[in-house]
Amino acid sequence: MKKQSQDQTNEQLHIDDAAAAQEEYSLEDIMNEFGGWSKKEEAAPKQQAQTPPDLKKPPQKVPESAKPAPETKVVRFPKGQPIRAEGEPKEPKNPADFKGQTIRFTPIREDTAPEEKPKIWTYQAEPDPEPVSDDPKEAKKAAQRARRAEKEAKKRQKQLERHQKQQAKRMERRKEQPEREFPDCRAAYTYYAQGTFQRLRLFLSILLALVSGALAYLASYSLGSYDFTANADVFSKVLLIIMVVQAFIAFDVMLRGVRAVMRLRYDHASMLVVLTLACAVDAVLAIRAGRIPFCPAVTLQLSMALLGEYSMQLAKVRTLKAACSMNEPKAAVREEKAWHGEDCIFRSEGHPETFVRELEIPDAGSRIMRIYAPILTLVTLGLSVLSMLQAEDSFLWAWTALMIASFPVGIFLSFSRPFAAQARRLSRAGAAIGGWFGARMLGGEAGIAIEDADLFPPQNVTLNGMKIYSDRSVSQIIGFANAVVQTAGSGLAPLFEEIMHNQNGRHYGVDTFRRYEGGGLGAEIRGDVILMGSLGFMKLMRVHMPEGARVKQAVYLSVNGELAAVFALSYAPATNVKASLQAISHCAGLTPILATRDFMITPQFLKHRYKLSPDRIEFPTVEERARLSSQDAIQEPKQGALLSRPSFACFSMAVAGARAARSAAIAAIAVAFTASIMGLLVLFFLTFIGSTLAVSSWNLLLYTILWLLPELLITSMAAKR
Repeated sequence: MKKQSQDQTNEQLHIDDAAAAQEEYSLEDIMNEFGGWSKKEEAAPKQQAQTPPDLKKPPQKVPESAKPAPETKVVRFPKGQPIRAEGEPKEPKNPADFKGQTIRFTPIREDTAPEEKPKIWTYQAEPDPEPVSDDPKEAKKAAQRARRAEKEAKKRQKQLERHQKQQAKRMERRKEQPEREFPDCRAAYTYYAQGTFQRLRLFLSILLALVSGALAYLASYSLGSYDFTANADVFSKVLLIIMVVQAFIAFDVMLRGVRAVMRLRYDHASMLVVLTLACAVDAVLAIRAGRIPFCPAVTLQLSMALLGEYSMQLAKVRTLKAACSMNEPKAAVREEKAWHGEDCIFRSEGHPETFVRELEIPDAGSRIMRIYAPILTLVTLGLSVLSMLQAEDSFLWAWTALMIASFPVGIFLSFSRPFAAQARRLSRAGAAIGGWFGARMLGGEAGIAIEDADLFPPQNVTLNGMKIYSDRSVSQIIGFANAVVQTAGSGLAPLFEEIMHNQNGRHYGVDTFRRYEGGGLGAEIRGDVILMGSLGFMKLMRVHMPEGARVKQAVYLSVNGELAAVFALSYAPATNVKASLQAISHCAGLTPILATRDFMITPQFLKHRYKLSPDRIEFPTVEERARLSSQDAIQEPKQGALLSRPSFACFSMAVAGARAARSAAIAAIAVAFTASIMGLLVLFFLTFIGSTLAVSSWNLLLYTILWLLPELLITSMAAKR
């Protein structure tokens, strides 16, 4: 039986019977035959005493004979293979004959190269100085070199300190400083509310300007059959008297110019004082020469300067009155690089003391004129000298004409009139702009953060119905929903708080909380997994929805993956919110950013409710929206306006009004400087060629009126924006 199984095995392994019948040899017999190890009968050598290894010598390889014998295996040699007897000499190897070679299988050992240790950089100190020689001359020279090096080091240190002091002084000069200092809003309001009869003086000033213009026309041209040119001498004296009276009426402007000169701040008011004095002296010479003086143009410029002062004082009175009436004011502030490197406008706590200081910072036109006015005065002086040498006319005549034509009188109106118009409009809404500084902080490229209550106030979000799909109690389901909404800080929190009160809901604490980009919230409450969101969010989370539970404008709640409740909501658009959104959307460079936490509010939802295009609305990620709606987004705010209440209508009106005033001021300043440069070039050409007919009193007055019309138009339109 055993032989039969062996034959079957040979047939399966395709081995011939002859080869199978060959005598079998064990591995031990083969190794004994070839001298691989000693026989079992031989006694094992005595074990030598163990000595500690020598670390300096490389480890010696153990011979094959000393290794323990492996497990005995059966090896069959092919038929006809000769076996050499013990002690029989080996045949010489033929390099070309590979028949009798023995192949030994030894374990493969990869010779790993020693790892290169990283080179350690060590500091190498400077070499020690050479020892001083005993030569007294060399020692004296070394001492001199050391003293010279020490003096140079002290000199460099003093230069560095001097440079740092100069930089500090320069930065202090560049820092915007207020013109006046007040302790609080009430002190500033008391100062500006003092009666100085400005309205009466302004009325008289405008009346004198009209009379002066009419007399200039009558002295230059005949009116029908009446010819008053023969009385030009009398008219010239009257024009000079009117200009002097006008200067006394506008005494606050003149005092401001003199005060600026004393402070070494030669500005547009100081230049107007110099222009008035030069025109008065020239008028005396013109009356003697039988020429009509340039007094009407200067009278008109004094009247516009007084109008600018009156508008600024009126704007500050209205602004401070609104600020004084605020008990706990909020503020519209600007935070630099608040969202993706872009500045954003937020609402924060208001600081009236800072507001008073910012209100007194001069506007952009006044600051520019501190540089432009002295340069323009010197340029007109130089050009008038050239005109005098070329045309051989009066130097004072040329200089007065050049200064009148190049004087940017619109600077007095550029910011004061838009500021006054916006102050009147915003004081009714309970807001106040912090002057030019506030307009600049709320202007330019920026985003404005819009929160949940701004778009849909709590009273505009109501519950239309509620349906429970879970076996749990109603109080527990409502408690879950309220806990998630309160943790998220959503605008739905007041609504669910009211539902909790009406349905006797339970109060729960949230163990873990998460916001989802799909328009929902997740939480874990006492081991239950709660999901709360819109219909699309529930589909995204693969929550089973019954047939009658698919309502678009509703909040869904699931517990452990099963639908638990549906809350049908109604979002009613507010009229004032719609007007505020439209006002913001019309502001160039202002980007609305949705800092909302209510997952129902999306740009598409606003388009459906407020008919607002979602193209200009930024909708950040859910985490960024949560950050922008928290106080962590405001780190270093710069206050721009005070708000009597934190409503979105008040906030948006303040931002829109400040931006409108700033835009109108920039446009008016550009027109004023354009008129100044063009007038300088035209009058220099006319005075250089000695054209006394073209450079007349009436022509200069007409030129001043023509460039004042766009100024008045631009500053008047600011109140309607």
